[in-house]
Amino acid sequence: MTTHNFLGLEDWQVWTQHEGTGSCVYPVRGNTELRVTLGFTAQEPLDLDHRDTGGHRALVHERLGHLGGDIPRLLEAMHRAPDFLFDAMAQVRMDRWTSGRVTLLGDAACCPSPLSGQGSSLALVGGYVLADELGAGRGDIASALAAYERRMRPFARLNQDLATENPGAGPSEASMERAKNAVGLDVERHGGAVSEGAHRVRA
Repeated sequence: MTTHNFLGLEDWQVWTQHEGTGSCVYPVRGNTELRVTLGFTAQEPLDLDHRDTGGHRALVHERLGHLGGDIPRLLEAMHRAPDFLFDAMAQVRMDRWTSGRVTLLGDAACCPSPLSGQGSSLALVGGYVLADELGAGRGDIASALAAYERRMRPFARLNQDLATENPGAGPSEASMERAKNAVGLDVERHGGAVSEGAHRVRA
């Protein structure tokens, strides 16, 4: 949701977590507005009508209303926000991304969820790898798309795992390092294949 910057944040994000609840607030539009995410964990899917916006707001208020700090003011802003959206933070792990001459990229393929913090990285790296494989394929689209998926799968899987490894506390530094270095961008090719020894990202 969006609200005016009543917290006075300047180029700074604020994250909070407490007993299965959390918030993320950051300024946009020259620090004049705030983008706000409020959330809570649920042990099972919620049985809610997707059209019942009033019920969604009431549920968020119920789950976070006991918290202090800036949360009461953020909840007040939530009730007034014209762009309020209620949905689950979820991942979809697909068996394949390609079919014929069509392939998926970024969130359409990997969907790590905002909890991973890796959506942009997966999209940018995926675009690079896809272009690299299409160039190396010299017109063999099917082989190029298959190679793109082979290279991206380990990278995508490790980045998806960042969202689920340690719920409520974030991934370990070791997991972050493995995820960052799970794909090669500047590799030596032998007959169009990716060298197995090349696995680290190099700037």
